[in-house]
Amino acid sequence: MANYKLTARDIMQTEVATILAEHTVQDAAALMRHHGVRSLIVEKEYEEDAYGLVTFADIVTKVLAFGFDPAEVRVDEIMTKPLIVVNPSLRVELVARLFANHRIGHAPVLENHKLIGIVSLTDLVVEVITEPT
Repeated sequence: MANYKLTARDIMQTEVATILAEHTVQDAAALMRHHGVRSLIVEKEYEEDAYGLVTFADIVTKVLAFGFDPAEVRVDEIMTKPLIVVNPSLRVELVARLFANHRIGHAPVLENHKLIGIVSLTDLVVEVITEPT
């Protein structure tokens, strides 16, 4: 049974792994491994800037698939920016629809323009689909 009463705040991960845009893809991969995640939020360069995102898929499709050296490619060369962002009060059904419509797997959760979490496809499946009682 799916629990559609949940919101993004209910299922988001609050410990968000981040990286700076000027770091290398090799640095990003090491951080992903260290934190046990498949994506990193790329920090804003200045207050009015947008967040970015770099994922395992970006590394595979934009670096490894072309034989580029991960130690020579910067995160800002392969990241996605700007991002689709989620309000913490958005119902999970609408989060899922947003993911489906935009073909994305991760979205930062922002409140008052501040990063407070991240929601992923995994969070939707694991947290929304519950065991029947």
